[in-house]
Amino acid sequence: MIKLPYTITGTVEHGKGLGTTIDFPTANIVPREDIAGLDFGVYASSVEIDGVLYKAITNLGVKPTVKSDTAVNAESFIKDYSGDLYGKEIEVTLEKFIRGERKFSSVKELSEQISRDVKTAFS
Repeated sequence: MIKLPYTITGTVEHGKGLGTTIDFPTANIVPREDIAGLDFGVYASSVEIDGVLYKAITNLGVKPTVKSDTAVNAESFIKDYSGDLYGKEIEVTLEKFIRGERKFSSVKELSEQISRDVKTAFS
């Protein structure tokens, strides 16, 4: 079992853009580190971009509500950040496990849960 905090790195890749449509844009990376000992789910996290640290929430897993393949990625909603991160190397530190990953019955239900996750992580 991997202990927290745990840092993963990767290059921000294009996703499906769903996060932006539900007001939770995310930076998606495929972690370079071995994450075999981490639980899939949502973490309170921080993201370092160009030497600046931002609070975030990160989902680590396979995005079962919106994706049908099993590729593992980390997608982070970064508080108080706006800008284009595509192609940029970022460092995500998973700090506290909030909840396990699960499939939601709709995008609306997913969005409502993300709102609750944000409140939990940033309060």
